[in-house]
Amino acid sequence: MTSAIDHPLHHLFWPESVAVIGASPDQGKIRGRLLAFLAGNGYRGDILPINPSHESIDGLPCFSDIGAAVEHRGGPVDVVLIAIPAPMVLPELERCAAAGVRHAVIIASGFAEEGGESARIQDAIAELARRTGMRICGPNAEGYYNAIINLAATFSPTLAERPDDSPRLSEERVAIVAQSGGVGYALFQQGRRAGLAFSYVVTSGNEADIDLAEYVEYMVADDSTRVVFLYVESIRDPDRFLRAALWARERGKHIVAIKIGQSESGSRAAASHTAAMAGWNQAYDALFQRCGVYQALDLDEAIIMCCLLVSGPVPRGKRVAVVSASGGAGAWAGDTIERLGGSVPLLSEGTQAAIREHIPSYGAPANPVDVTAQALRTGGMLRIVDLLSDSEEVDAILLVTSLTIKHFFFDRDALRRLAASARKPFFFYSFSIPTELAVTALTEAGVAVTTNLTGACSALLKMAGPAPSGYGERSAPPPLPGPVKKVLAGSDSLLCEYEVKQILQHYGVVASREELATSESEAVEAAERLGYPLVMKVQSPELPHKTEIGGVRLDIRSGDQAREAWYDLVAAARGHSGGGDLRGILVQGMAPRGHEIIIGTVRDPAMGPIVMVGFGGIAVELYQDVVYRLAPVTEEGARDMLAGLKSAALLAGFRGRPAVDVGPIARLVATVSRLAWELAAEVDEVELNPVIVHADNSGLTVADALMRRRQGKNVTGLAEQNSRPEVVS
Repeated sequence: MTSAIDHPLHHLFWPESVAVIGASPDQGKIRGRLLAFLAGNGYRGDILPINPSHESIDGLPCFSDIGAAVEHRGGPVDVVLIAIPAPMVLPELERCAAAGVRHAVIIASGFAEEGGESARIQDAIAELARRTGMRICGPNAEGYYNAIINLAATFSPTLAERPDDSPRLSEERVAIVAQSGGVGYALFQQGRRAGLAFSYVVTSGNEADIDLAEYVEYMVADDSTRVVFLYVESIRDPDRFLRAALWARERGKHIVAIKIGQSESGSRAAASHTAAMAGWNQAYDALFQRCGVYQALDLDEAIIMCCLLVSGPVPRGKRVAVVSASGGAGAWAGDTIERLGGSVPLLSEGTQAAIREHIPSYGAPANPVDVTAQALRTGGMLRIVDLLSDSEEVDAILLVTSLTIKHFFFDRDALRRLAASARKPFFFYSFSIPTELAVTALTEAGVAVTTNLTGACSALLKMAGPAPSGYGERSAPPPLPGPVKKVLAGSDSLLCEYEVKQILQHYGVVASREELATSESEAVEAAERLGYPLVMKVQSPELPHKTEIGGVRLDIRSGDQAREAWYDLVAAARGHSGGGDLRGILVQGMAPRGHEIIIGTVRDPAMGPIVMVGFGGIAVELYQDVVYRLAPVTEEGARDMLAGLKSAALLAGFRGRPAVDVGPIARLVATVSRLAWELAAEVDEVELNPVIVHADNSGLTVADALMRRRQGKNVTGLAEQNSRPEVVS
């Protein structure tokens, strides 16, 4: 797709004709408001009311059915708006399709959201769209608005009157795609008040046909749109969304999203810590992080993000200069920035000296910069902004003052020049309620203003930093390798540690020195070969968490101890699994001391595999200091994940301890993420916990491993399972 004109949805948003099925002169009804808003907002295309009970409505000729409207036009209708009762919708869609209608917007509700027969009707609507090629928005949608041509195909009260021509921050426009009609139009209404210009507002409803990802794809293709705002409950086509969002980056566009929903982790039968902690939020966070979507917590934060994106550049980092006319308010802003993870760096002596030339002797040039009320009125604040815009010491500038003023004392031309230069993002925070005069003057100059300090600082810091990197290609996985297929074919739903390590070995990971013993004599012989000290562990697919049932023995230092451990472990296993599938005892060399890391993957039903890294052992449950990304990641991406841990300083050397070489662990994270992607058709979960990163930098040891097969899956091409080891007591 190279342009919006070529996109399948182009005629939905730029129709030459719109029909309203069931149009009514009664604006107390939704179908009455649809017609009134369509005509009242200034749409210049053909408006075609359809209702056999009326000859005309509000001066427009009314047609008995869609066929009569098409005959009147002498050609097909581009869009129909349907607000008739749900049971009547499907037959009407059949008539529209037969008449050559290109797009239908189903305002009516009472479909999948009700379940039962109503849900089956929605399925039939989706089938009709596939069969006829007519594209369908909804059902249960609130319609859409093209602000460029004043096409209000909606009943939202925000468009009961044509929006005024109040000042705008920028000619750059924002498109809204919302899975909630009310929220979508609320952002439109509040965004206009903040000075945003809009291209489109579209509410997707139940998405029987057109889904959020396809709308995003169109908005990215559209040259009139710079920023796309999303209100997301779920993304039905993550691959298409990912492609569209990455394309937005290529085109210099931005996506802002609010995501809502309940975590699914509680209902997932998770075998691993990775899956137990990986719910709805982690999967969507990983997707948005991958494609550079800025996530807002609420409408205020989203609006601030959009304002900053249309009025200036994205901050390159999180260093913020606070320039204030009030020392107390400036300190408050500085505290807020640092609490949210940004920095308010001390400015260099040279920069402070330059600032002193524009403030009274009792001002403060360090950062926060206190210009005092005197310098505010003499233009010193803007001259300092100009100076800091060229400084390499900060990435963004926050101006803090009271805008409860009767006279606008800032130089408007200077403000416009600063905004137009777009060297660094800067905006105003007013700690008192600003006057309309101040807001209008700043908006006309192209400068954003807010009264939400926390939201503004959070929005700015979330936008800071480089574009996402360190990801591998999500290309089609290669055929299942023979050695891996063989291991999976002989495994249960849950793989034992020794089986997981056989698969790891195929991927080039030598996890540890170990042997599987199926008898006492084999255990003692393995111990002598491997050398002491040793660890011995139960291996059973029915006992994935061995420590909890006493299935691990540490620090074994002799053959007698190995023999004793064998009997104890077999007894423990059979005591807890009822004599179930005991595969043997794994005899393993003890790892040197070091940091315990967890590496895991879980296959999200929508997003595919996501990879996790964090500090392991019991710490993962206690602190949950973990980072998730979409798999696969490169070694560079794995290093970024490790650096993103709250406890990352422990690896870099803390309180005199030597730094750890993170290269081996980064390579292992990347390898496991690739394994998860390539085996996604067969594997739901992988977890290596703990992985011991040797403190002496001699490498790492995978001290335990778990893998869960896709539920209900059989390995393709293998009808029989391999023979399994038989344990001799």
